[in-house]
Amino acid sequence: MRRKTVIATGVLAAALATGAAGVGIANADSDDSAEKAPTRPTVLVDAAQRTALGQVAGGWVVSSDLEGTTWEIEVAGADGAVKEVYVDAAKGTVVQAPADEADDADDAADDADDD
Repeated sequence: MRRKTVIATGVLAAALATGAAGVGIANADSDDSAEKAPTRPTVLVDAAQRTALGQVAGGWVVSSDLEGTTWEIEVAGADGAVKEVYVDAAKGTVVQAPADEADDADDAADDADDD
């Protein structure tokens, strides 16, 4: 009888250890800093694309991306030149380029002046 008790205790200890390891692995997989799904925009992509197309005569949409609260839509014009149009995802109005891209353009212009 003592042998059965020792075996049962060993099996129980192994099961508990495995369960504790599983909880540790599960906690390691859950990352609080993980990026959350974006909130659904008020203005959906098709409406944003129509707004962007209104900015480029004879244009067609090349690509559309939601960046934060702004739709970034690339529209090719009749001449083939591609223009980026930014549409507010809450209001559906055309907005200026985000600040970081405007800064990149300013930096590129400054670099060209330095040459």
